[in-house]
Amino acid sequence: MKRLCLPLMIASAIVFTSHMARADPDLGEMVGTIARTLLEQQQVAQEGALWEGVVENGSAAAYRQYLNTYPDGAHARDARQRLSNLEAGTSTGSNAARAEAQLGLTQANRMIIQRRLAALGHYRSGIDGDFGAGTRQAIAGWQKSRRLSVTGYLNANQSRVLLEGGRTPAAPTAGLNNSASSAAQVELELGLTRNQRVQIQRDLMTLGYDPKGVDGLFGAGTREAIQLWQRSGNESVTGYVTASQIRSLQTSAAARDTGATPSRAAVIDEQLLGLTPTERVEIQQQLVRLGYLTGRLDGVFGSASRKAIGRWQGDNGMAESGYLTAEQVRTLQRQGRV
Repeated sequence: MKRLCLPLMIASAIVFTSHMARADPDLGEMVGTIARTLLEQQQVAQEGALWEGVVENGSAAAYRQYLNTYPDGAHARDARQRLSNLEAGTSTGSNAARAEAQLGLTQANRMIIQRRLAALGHYRSGIDGDFGAGTRQAIAGWQKSRRLSVTGYLNANQSRVLLEGGRTPAAPTAGLNNSASSAAQVELELGLTRNQRVQIQRDLMTLGYDPKGVDGLFGAGTREAIQLWQRSGNESVTGYVTASQIRSLQTSAAARDTGATPSRAAVIDEQLLGLTPTERVEIQQQLVRLGYLTGRLDGVFGSASRKAIGRWQGDNGMAESGYLTAEQVRTLQRQGRV
């Protein structure tokens, strides 16, 4: 209401000023002053509203936009300081990334580092040599634990420490209790491939323990699913698997399965799509629109989503694998828009 009234008051004041200026110069000057005051108040309100949005956004681009619009504004000094702090942080991160890139770490080196970080309790995802968000967080956590500069990237000395420690059995640390640390080391020594990890996740799902994704990455969801399965079988509950437990898991899943297990090729085909959580939610939304899925849409393809995909595939003359190809994603999207 205030935004609507203020322009109307200004417009009315300006029109009134033009009439009164001809009738009475003194009165016209007074009304003109009122109009100017109202315009100034509006400009202050506009600047204040922009500043609130900029602070909420918090990006360097937002602060630059404010300074371009109000180079001498009431918040210009604060904006320049915040922009400087952001640029300094970006510069530090960029320098650290460049320094790590110059180390020339091989995939084998990166896998050793991931194993060492896992043994120290900082890393709980797949050992694949890919330094993604999980690995960066683990490196940052390790750096913080050693009171180093926290960048999420390694310098020459830090990589050497992790590589040397990762080539020998790791001693138990405060990050994990002795039992969990030993179990983690045992699992690491199995050298599970990504495909083997995917199979373990599928077996868990077959038995009703949702790992929150079949992607070969053993994150918190997979660890929790393993713990639940271990507890149900009166196994030692660690969240990590041994060779005998993997065999037991596969045997139990095979006995439970009725033959509708998707081929490994179907699983890998979907993995290669690299679907983001947002894209997975959109696929779930399409399945809901088409009447194949109900419930919470969370971007996780659990048993309900897999069954919905399988039913949709069967109704459309496709093999009911429960896993999508690129062409099937496009077909599903087209149908959902109708």
